[in-house]
Amino acid sequence: MAPDDTTGLISLDKARILVVDDEAVITEILSDFLGMEGWELESATSGPAALEKLESTSFDLMISDLKMPLMSGLELMEKVLSKDEGVIVIIMTAFGTVETAIEAMKKGAFDYILKPFKMEEVVQIVRRAIDMKRLADENIRLKSTLSLYRLFEDLDVTISLNEVLDRVLDFAMRQVDADELSIYLQSPESGELELKRQLRAEGFSADASIDLERVSSETESGSFLISHGAEIQEFIKSNDNLPDALLSLPLIYQSKRVGVLNVLGYEGKRFTEGQRKLLSILSGRTAMSIINSQLVEELRDTVRKIILSLASALEAMDRYTAGHSDRVTHYALLIGQVLELGELDQEILQQAALMHDIGKIGCHANLNKKDELTAKEYEIFKEHPTHGKNILEPLTFLHPVIPGVHLHHERWDGKGYPVGLSGNEIPLMARILAVADSYDAMTSNRAYRKALAHKVAMEELKRCAGTQFDPAIVAAFREAIENHRKEALRRKDSIPP
Repeated sequence: MAPDDTTGLISLDKARILVVDDEAVITEILSDFLGMEGWELESATSGPAALEKLESTSFDLMISDLKMPLMSGLELMEKVLSKDEGVIVIIMTAFGTVETAIEAMKKGAFDYILKPFKMEEVVQIVRRAIDMKRLADENIRLKSTLSLYRLFEDLDVTISLNEVLDRVLDFAMRQVDADELSIYLQSPESGELELKRQLRAEGFSADASIDLERVSSETESGSFLISHGAEIQEFIKSNDNLPDALLSLPLIYQSKRVGVLNVLGYEGKRFTEGQRKLLSILSGRTAMSIINSQLVEELRDTVRKIILSLASALEAMDRYTAGHSDRVTHYALLIGQVLELGELDQEILQQAALMHDIGKIGCHANLNKKDELTAKEYEIFKEHPTHGKNILEPLTFLHPVIPGVHLHHERWDGKGYPVGLSGNEIPLMARILAVADSYDAMTSNRAYRKALAHKVAMEELKRCAGTQFDPAIVAAFREAIENHRKEALRRKDSIPP
């Protein structure tokens, strides 16, 4: 397609037309007359020659004779339309083959021209075809713009870097009908490009290895790279199953490249200037979203470290509870593996386990004394889950961990605290932490008693399954901890008795 400089749409005076006829006089006459209308004309004397031109040049319209040696106009049209490059086809035919021309229209031709033709009629048909294409392109542009606007709205509220990259790749795949896309981000340490996300079309298995050094060099200054056909070899490491189209766009933020978006097409696909412009707009907005996500994640990581430092400082006050949160995290994740929790749920469970006792910071009593707690001190101790919830609540990104921190002392029979939930009313995360926390408490030394043996602690968990603990979680823990201990023995690691 020959794009307009500002809108990306063709205009009546800038359309590019390919005339195909085995009679040179016909191509010359049409080229002369249509050229006088201001359109850009090229010609070919056979179907194969026309396909070669279409490989190297984008056209808006093709006028082809129906009867030609080597390849008929109908065969040529089918090959052109099968590539879906947006080329409008007009068939030329003698009066005796009108039925065949009508059949061609059923298969996708826009119209037909009868030979001998009148030039004013040809001009009228061409004008109608180009006008229709302009309207179709405008409709596509409006749909793309609307989709882009909606994507930008989503990116404005998307904080996760992985989610940003997934949304961008999914949008790009749908807009340009690519076979493979990838996003490489600049490493802040090495400055090298590192693969962060990749997406392939459904059922697509080709795996071209991009020459990252070449692509990096071409896009480092902020320039885009677009390559088709044989020239693509210099940007691909392997010569097996070479793609037919490569588009690499730098992700630029404040004049600095933060990454590269690579788009690959196979089976004769080509990327148009309009697609390149659309993805250029997308890449600029993507760069900003990536930077925002990275800044937010850095801030989150800093806050997590501060909270964990406070929790560690709390444990350091009592040698008997040192390492408790780390061990509870370990046991909780073992349970999560048996329950086949997803990656995100495992991550949330891990954070909740590490922070589950953070509320003890707010307990104004000596909870680490040698003797058992008095009734009054125990009531103060029971406030720590609520203190933990209050500490974490102002931090929106930590809200997913609050149920575990707040409710890990609830009981299956409803006699726990601080709310008194029962059964499945208690969030799964809290039920897991209740078992992991209790097991570690029983198998760790305390100032007022020695650690219980593993077997004794497991019997206690079994006894309390159905009253204090979720029976399914206890069963999962039994399986997890036994497998863990067997593996430790196999490795000859030291394990508690």
